[in-house]
Amino acid sequence: MPVILLPPDVAVRLRPELRRIPELEVVTPPEEPGAFLAPDVLDRVDAAFFNLASGPSGTRRILGAARRATNLRWIHLGHSGVDDPVFEELIGRGVVVTNSAGANAEPIAQSALAGLLALNRGLPGWLDAQRRHAWEPDPDDLPSEQLPRELRGQTMVIFGLGSIGRYVAQFARAFGIRVIGVRRTPATPEDGVDAWAPPARLDEVLPEADILVLTAPLTSETRGTFDARRLDRLPAGAVVINVARGELVDEAALAERLASGRLGGAYLDVFVTEPLPAESPLWELPNVLISPHDSARSAGTQGRVDAIFLEELGRWLRGEDSPRRARLD
Repeated sequence: MPVILLPPDVAVRLRPELRRIPELEVVTPPEEPGAFLAPDVLDRVDAAFFNLASGPSGTRRILGAARRATNLRWIHLGHSGVDDPVFEELIGRGVVVTNSAGANAEPIAQSALAGLLALNRGLPGWLDAQRRHAWEPDPDDLPSEQLPRELRGQTMVIFGLGSIGRYVAQFARAFGIRVIGVRRTPATPEDGVDAWAPPARLDEVLPEADILVLTAPLTSETRGTFDARRLDRLPAGAVVINVARGELVDEAALAERLASGRLGGAYLDVFVTEPLPAESPLWELPNVLISPHDSARSAGTQGRVDAIFLEELGRWLRGEDSPRRARLD
């Protein structure tokens, strides 16, 4: 009988669905501090579900047990990223790793657009004035070049046209923004972009990017893509939105260009070091919005993650290959 290791909260929440699978044995890590699964139980574990929403204690126990489970054949992740060395280690051992890509795509895209709208409409300045109880409208004679640009007619370049990127494109086009999607495979009508470019043409399209949105996974190919040289190919005043991984960008070079005004602003949800160190200059920049790697927060995400897990569990029990199988290339 297959044995699957689940976080305690998942085992409770999905108990009715799991009881309909009589050929499956469910085990959970002990919740007592310092307690571990008995070796004879651990040796029988074939599968596991790692879910970040189960909290730090549950996630550490699941990962620790999965690494010690020598007969583990499959692990499902309740998130999309597989760039953590632990998952690379498991894949290297021959463990099938599947993920929940797309479960949080829409709320992340909404956060990206919220950041763009806030920066474009000057919300940080209004909030600062509100905290100071100051009534500070723009002067009536302010030159037009100092007024906020309308989004309609601007061009957005999305680096990484997966599930998040597609939602970002859909929302952006509703505001009249022209969208260029950058990824290895050609765009399709379902991607909802106005134009497509392969990564080899990234330098060519960056000068068109009034708005640059990063939604690509972190891989050996994408790490460090946006160095100082690439950031300097963006037009003056461009806005950068990163809801992917901090390591895609040279953070120091980005901070420099934001501080100097070379770039108009940034909404950043991810950073090279997390939590973002208190000494980072990004904290103090008035044209930067920061969220603590929390752009995916949504009441509906857990239900979508659970549904994907149950679908993948069915595939695994039937011995079917999964389109969600993670690879390191």
